[in-house]
Amino acid sequence: MILRTLISLSLMALLGVVLGFSSAEAAGRRVRKVQIEVKDEARAGFLDPSRLADQLGTNRLEGELLVDVDLQSVVTHLEALDACAKAEVYPHMDGTLHIDVWQRRPVMRVHVKGGEDHYLDRDGERMALDPYHAPHLPVMHVTQADQAKMGLQFVNDTRGDAFWNNLTDQLSVNDQGELVLHPRLAGHHIVLGDGSEAAHKKRNLLTFYRAQIERGNLRNYKRIDLTYRDQVIAQRYP
Repeated sequence: MILRTLISLSLMALLGVVLGFSSAEAAGRRVRKVQIEVKDEARAGFLDPSRLADQLGTNRLEGELLVDVDLQSVVTHLEALDACAKAEVYPHMDGTLHIDVWQRRPVMRVHVKGGEDHYLDRDGERMALDPYHAPHLPVMHVTQADQAKMGLQFVNDTRGDAFWNNLTDQLSVNDQGELVLHPRLAGHHIVLGDGSEAAHKKRNLLTFYRAQIERGNLRNYKRIDLTYRDQVIAQRYP
């Protein structure tokens, strides 16, 4: 019993020495390098590791004691950036300070007459334009910012649809408050109404396109109206 107690006490003392040594080593560990990684870099292009390094001044962190680096302040600074959805900052045993960031992804650019252009993400949250990166996105032309909601619904509903994605270039709102699509195909615009029922409107539009392509007179039309449930109303050029 006494022997067992002595062994336990010895192990506890040894553990205390090891932990104390580890704590002292950790307290004296310095930043050897800073590694910034944009986790979804292929999906967007607003956050660039080299630009973030310059902005954060990460070269000044190299050689600093890790315990003196305010990790939370770095996270707070990154997440205050308009294009940043989330950030994580954590040290590694080898002295590397890892900075991981995830980007917000805009789905539409909004051009407000007399106002500032901006992006909207899929949740309708505003994003500022970036001076270094301009993704190719549908552009919604409005006179008031809240008019962009119809366009956002349409863009979200048609995400991943190759037909609509290849067709959608410019969007606007007409005098009747209807969503209008100005496709990459020159010569006509498409009235979508409130922007709902995109799949049904796609079927009607495809039927119309195929018929006109066969006849060779698609370019004779300037306005295609899809607001009626089961028909397409097309207006020719005079």
